[in-house]
Amino acid sequence: MSHEIAEIREHFPATLTQAYLNTGSAGPLSRPAAEAIEILNRRQLHEGRSNFSIYLDEYMPMQNRLRGQLARLFNADEDEIALTLHTTNGMNIATWGLRWQPGDEIVTDSHEHPGGLLPVYAVARRFGLTVRVAQVALSDDDEALIEKFRRAINARTRLVSISHVSWKTGAVLPVAEITRIAHAHGALVVVDGAQSGGAIPIDVQALGVDFYAIPGQKWLCGPEGTGALFVRRDRLADLNPTFVGYPSHKALDTEGNFLPAAGAKRFEMGTVYWPGIAGLHASMSLREELDNGWIYNQIGQITATCREMLEEIPGVVVVTPPAQSGLLSFQMEGVKPDEAVAKLVEQKIVIRSVHEPDLLRVSTSFYNDEADILRLRDALEGIRSL
Repeated sequence: MSHEIAEIREHFPATLTQAYLNTGSAGPLSRPAAEAIEILNRRQLHEGRSNFSIYLDEYMPMQNRLRGQLARLFNADEDEIALTLHTTNGMNIATWGLRWQPGDEIVTDSHEHPGGLLPVYAVARRFGLTVRVAQVALSDDDEALIEKFRRAINARTRLVSISHVSWKTGAVLPVAEITRIAHAHGALVVVDGAQSGGAIPIDVQALGVDFYAIPGQKWLCGPEGTGALFVRRDRLADLNPTFVGYPSHKALDTEGNFLPAAGAKRFEMGTVYWPGIAGLHASMSLREELDNGWIYNQIGQITATCREMLEEIPGVVVVTPPAQSGLLSFQMEGVKPDEAVAKLVEQKIVIRSVHEPDLLRVSTSFYNDEADILRLRDALEGIRSL
């Protein structure tokens, strides 16, 4: 497939009508994904949904192929991948599945997304656990972050819940180093990959993490209601399914004894939206045609270009560290983030704001070009001069 950005953008029609710079909230749906969803919806409309042979001959093999695609994204094995509804679904599976005991502690940090934080606090409330929060500052480098986690993790820590990329600042956390500290104390690590899945290379073998959750609708440009959870094979025994359903089991007797499904599939439950599975599979196929390595490199280049242009604007301070992903967060002197976002939307430029601290956030991807960044720069300069 061609790597010409103009041709690639034809596969993402939403990028043709605006400067689409908010993939970190939701990526533009790819044309192959939309077409796959529509085809399967129409088929179900006209043929019904009760032909069991279709499930065996088409749907389930498609589901297996998708697990394979996601496994390659993680550098994992197919049986270590559970298909989920979103990142938060995966974070809940990992957080609720541990055998919590009185006195156990969870470590997280102050910049985590509610999708990861809320499962932590819900579990802590249910089981009477202690949550230790590493207080993160905008100025923290890797060394400072590692030291803060080192002080927070102790012999009572059972789980460390962190992001790979901060949704607020775009900082890439030193996950491998934090994981080594956690494992040295006997703790497990779950990673919120909402801003990393599809944006930067993920190698769960090198990171050493136990669980890693990603969404389908952001950097992978699939539909909502899709995602994946990596569960390290040797951690399966440490994680009990909290919710179970037909896909979760391999065998069940009349006395209630059941054998879980092999691998991470045991964490899948109930009926799925098959057009959504088809849509994510199609979008992943498009990514693999483009080559994930090329995609990561392209995201890095366009993000670097965006950083350079933002730093040229008087009064703008980029807070994202140089080791960047696809997110860039910045402050703009004399400009309220929410108001700036509203003014940009009027000019068909889509970014977002985050709060505590108050920041503007740009998320670039492989279908963005320099013209998108120039439009953003010019619009920000115009807002600044008001």
